[in-house]
Amino acid sequence: MRAATVSGKGLSMVLALVATVTLLVAGCSTNSSVISTQAVPATAGAPSTTVPPTTQVPTTTSSVPPTQPPGQPPLLSLVQTVEVTSEADYPYGGFVRINYVPASDRFVVTFGCAYREYDLGMVPTGVSGDLNCEGADAGFLVVDNSLFHVTQAAQAGTEGWRIFKYDAATWELLTDTFFPLGSQRLDNGDPMVAYVNGRIDISSGYTVTEEPPDADTPAGEYGTHHQFFSLDLQFLEERIIAEPPHIHGHYMVFVDGIYYLITANLYTEDVILAKYDTEWNYLGGKTLIPQAHFSTGVVFDGQRFYVAYTDTSQRTEPGFFPVALNIHLAAFDRDWNLVEDVAVTDFSWEDGRQPGRPWVTLHANRLYVSYDVDVVDPATHQEQFRPRAMVSVYELTRP
Repeated sequence: MRAATVSGKGLSMVLALVATVTLLVAGCSTNSSVISTQAVPATAGAPSTTVPPTTQVPTTTSSVPPTQPPGQPPLLSLVQTVEVTSEADYPYGGFVRINYVPASDRFVVTFGCAYREYDLGMVPTGVSGDLNCEGADAGFLVVDNSLFHVTQAAQAGTEGWRIFKYDAATWELLTDTFFPLGSQRLDNGDPMVAYVNGRIDISSGYTVTEEPPDADTPAGEYGTHHQFFSLDLQFLEERIIAEPPHIHGHYMVFVDGIYYLITANLYTEDVILAKYDTEWNYLGGKTLIPQAHFSTGVVFDGQRFYVAYTDTSQRTEPGFFPVALNIHLAAFDRDWNLVEDVAVTDFSWEDGRQPGRPWVTLHANRLYVSYDVDVVDPATHQEQFRPRAMVSVYELTRP
């Protein structure tokens, strides 16, 4: 069993993207300028380091299932889309997450290294502030009234996560700890932070070769690692899941004694479902969405599962890259049959926008989908590391 150690000052960071870190630090501002609200949908994205410079335009293929069964009224109705950040106040709005805080009866939107509060109508309250700006990739989750904030970090040459716990009503810092991963097989990028079966699950990718998996990587040699903690951040256990083969950019929920992992079998393939019992025995699964990945937000309302994912159907064939992404929100019944699938963003390659890292929160009868949208250079197709944090709100129109 690995024990977490309290971090000190002067951590030496090992970061994959120097440009991203620069923008993260630049994004730490206490400017609370007015946030614009729009009534139109927004965008979707992929990690910029995987998109090589090219001038080839991707061939669009249609693989998205029907939005709803014939004759049924739409389940999901767009209410509004809110732009949380702008160039003037927070230059970096990546890794955005929206959560509800019961004690304040408000939403908190976290992004980069900062936060902003909103009332239930998604009107900014004027309360905002800075969080830790140490790492590049980040994950956020509110459980009850506590915000868990996870960033990439390194200490004494060992990579891992720096984990913070805040009172999300008063913004008092309750815990600041460093958790070492201790193996290059265990990635710390794009950390998933979930609350499953009474425990905090912080997770990322796992590969035996220490390289991103592809179609030639043998089954069993890649998947995700899961580090479980109590709510007071005491380490409980590590779990490596490699069946079925899958990548990170995932999410997990626990419903009626079953762990549901929603992920992708490969970055260029499909969003899939994997089921496990309480002893982590694999119970089978299915393909949910073809040509999609980064299903990083999932909620359950007692009747349906809602999945926020990234559509990759506007891809180059063959080769996948360059690819124009879009964010989608899909509803499934309890047996994971598709009920409805809506495009949260509807960008084409010519729009020069790339969205990514979707998330979804359920409150009352509304779903709040957060995601970031970056600018893409029209000549090189490279993302510019200036993502805007966005939230699109959907109302559930029937029980």
